Amino acid sequence: MGNFIFGAVIAVLGLAYVGGWDPGNEAVGHIVEVHQVADVGLINGEPDAGVRVKTTIKNEGKEGFLRVKARLSSSEGEWTREQKLHFDSGESKDLAWFFSEPSVNASNVQSWVEVSPGVRSVQESKRKAI
Repeated sequence: MGNFIFGAVIAVLGLAYVGGWDPGNEAVGHIVEVHQVADVGLINGEPDAGVRVKTTIKNEGKEGFLRVKARLSSSEGEWTREQKLHFDSGESKDLAWFFSEPSVNASNVQSWVEVSPGVRSVQESKRKAI
């Protein structure tokens, strides 16, 4: 019985570490808006066409860290960008990520954003196609 309890404690701690769970973090992310635009960015000093995903994130909880993940999907594949940022209580931030991977011939281009912690935020993730 003692080994079972010890194993359960180790499993919970392992999941907390891998998932980035922080019991002291009381930030609650909310996705205010998400949109994407065709854009040109600099890659290795050279201009490159791509897609910029923009979002506004608001912390509706107490001061803490939010993990924001942007995804872009197209007929040519799927790509992800992720950041962990500190937010004060009530603070909003405008964020943007440039994806140079899809070519100008890509079709069915969609983007979405997720923020955690915040169950409400995951439900409010939005997709848009250009």
